[in-house]
Amino acid sequence: MNPRPTVHWLLACTILLVAGCAKDEGPVFVPAPVEPGVPIDTAYFNTEVLPIFTLHCWNCHPVSGALDLGASEASPGVSQAYANLVNVVTTGYAPNVRIVPGDPDASVLWQKVTGTGTYGLNMPPNGTTLSAEELQTIRDWIEQGALNN
Repeated sequence: MNPRPTVHWLLACTILLVAGCAKDEGPVFVPAPVEPGVPIDTAYFNTEVLPIFTLHCWNCHPVSGALDLGASEASPGVSQAYANLVNVVTTGYAPNVRIVPGDPDASVLWQKVTGTGTYGLNMPPNGTTLSAEELQTIRDWIEQGALNN
């Protein structure tokens, strides 16, 4: 029996396996473990987060900072706001990202709406702030992976 066909077959399978696993699909979001029996309050972008942006942000942002936070569609099923926020490098603070799924503290938008001053002006800049409930909704959405839901 010739061992070469078996060796070639094993080598080919190994190469295919490695090549199939090598595809880079960006950062992987792994949600934090949830205690059994504790209900999860899912934050929905289109029905909860986007209305906050429309109410407090859209009057300045479809114009300022090349950041359209409107509800119009950038592509089918994706609003301009979502397309301009999630995993998008900021124009003024590169290489930082506007929304880092799963990590509000690394997200420039979160730093701006909570008033840390880390990235220039706090938002909204007119002296008003988002309510505690609105901030919690945005934080929950980011922590849950900033899904387009």
